[in-house]
Amino acid sequence: MSLLRLPSELLLLVCALLEAESNINALSQVNRQLHFLANPYLYRHNLKKSGGSALLWAARHGNEATARICIHEGFEIDTVDSSGSTALSWAVREGHETIVELLMKTGEIDINLKDSSEGRTPLSLAAETGHEAIVKLLLDTNLADVNSRDFILATPLSYAAESGHEEVVKLLLQAQLVEIDPKDSTGSTPLSWAAENGHDAVVSLLLDTGQVDVNSKDSRGSTPLSRAAENGSDTAVKLLIKAAKVNVNEKDFSGRTPLSRAAENGDENIVQLLLEAEKVDIDAKDSGGLTPLSWASKQGHPSVVKLLLETAQVDIDAQDLMGQTALFHAVVNGHEMVKDVLLGSGETHH
Repeated sequence: MSLLRLPSELLLLVCALLEAESNINALSQVNRQLHFLANPYLYRHNLKKSGGSALLWAARHGNEATARICIHEGFEIDTVDSSGSTALSWAVREGHETIVELLMKTGEIDINLKDSSEGRTPLSLAAETGHEAIVKLLLDTNLADVNSRDFILATPLSYAAESGHEEVVKLLLQAQLVEIDPKDSTGSTPLSWAAENGHDAVVSLLLDTGQVDVNSKDSRGSTPLSRAAENGSDTAVKLLIKAAKVNVNEKDFSGRTPLSRAAENGDENIVQLLLEAEKVDIDAKDSGGLTPLSWASKQGHPSVVKLLLETAQVDIDAQDLMGQTALFHAVVNGHEMVKDVLLGSGETHH
């Protein structure tokens, strides 16, 4: 007798005997009749035997048809995979807006459910990945926790700022009760991250709130200006220098100022910007007694050395805790060009 002539009850029994989902799926694709019969069984089998992995797969890959069937078959919406991620987490992370809407319309979803691997909420993931439409969907529910913190205490705003997603930052700043200056486990604020990574538009947005501490220190004692200077973020440095109450001479826990960091890195543009700042301490010493000139000389940056000397305010003979001068550092490290610039300055040397 042909398989297709068997009663539906026997065909379902065949499905049950196949056990493996791949085999059941293969059977369902033989023709329309078997698909109509075996496909619903396949989803129920997945729900019972595989914990509803089909929904997680559909969310991750943006397969709306499969997601709809899973929901119709009563799959648990907040089921998690081995990484602790839910279907909503995957849809958000991958930017599948339609799947996100579909899941949210069930009314059975916890939009603040955190994954177990990082403690991230869907809003946190959407903010980091820059999926503006999904961020808006989540915020429009008025249920999303805008200040949710993951295992490293980072908030959605922290992630959006760090990644430079200007439009997402705007949306979050408009949310009620949002914390604008939260610190994560490294002591970094959204402004710190935006400044370090050179996300100038985000730096401007945060400064314009008037609610950020421009001299906030992270776990290294670095301020947003220090981080911008150290990482070569020119425009961020400009914006921060102009900010009210900024301390251009704020030292980190190694006694380093923004000018010291920029001089060490040989960043002429940022050194020039800092030298033009009001009240900058050109000879600020760190915990080892090294000045910006010492660092520029030690690292072999003749152009920066020249910039510092041209101010006519630098102490060329300043000694560190070991009694070593900028010239000593240049000579011992073999920086001939720096040595020549120092000797050609016409100043006194020891």
